[in-house]
Amino acid sequence: MNAALRADPGALRVNLTVPTTVIRVGPLAFDGLSALIGAPLADVLEPMMVGPMFQRPGDNGGVVDVYPLALPHGEGMSIPVRLMGEIGFRNHHGVLILVLPAALAEITRERLSDEIAAGQAAGPRFVEAPGGGIAAEFAVTLRSGMRKSIPFGRWGEIGMEAA
Repeated sequence: MNAALRADPGALRVNLTVPTTVIRVGPLAFDGLSALIGAPLADVLEPMMVGPMFQRPGDNGGVVDVYPLALPHGEGMSIPVRLMGEIGFRNHHGVLILVLPAALAEITRERLSDEIAAGQAAGPRFVEAPGGGIAAEFAVTLRSGMRKSIPFGRWGEIGMEAA
């Protein structure tokens, strides 16, 4: 956990929620997300974490992993999704920039309609992603207690909660 981030008043505080992707068969375990990104997600997020990862039931059933994060200005992360764009987020002067594959642009715009920052009401900004494909960037104004997610059926959800 990063103590300096806890003290940074300009850092955005969010809880990242992702479906638990570990499949257990007896003593064996396989984590599909770790295999996809090449490392456990907790290791990738560790520089931004201000508390330990924990699990809770998701809104739509399933279990989600919750990562408490603090994002200083200019910091974030992104994971290329080959040929589909990327998934990521960053702090841009106190506004959360949410980056998703373009295929998720419409559902994201609907779910975040009240939180999309002024000046972006017409929709996201589309950019070419590093791994190929197009990504949609949304500028999101966080409100204390805000909780938004995109459901993944019985597996849970991926989302952000303003801390």
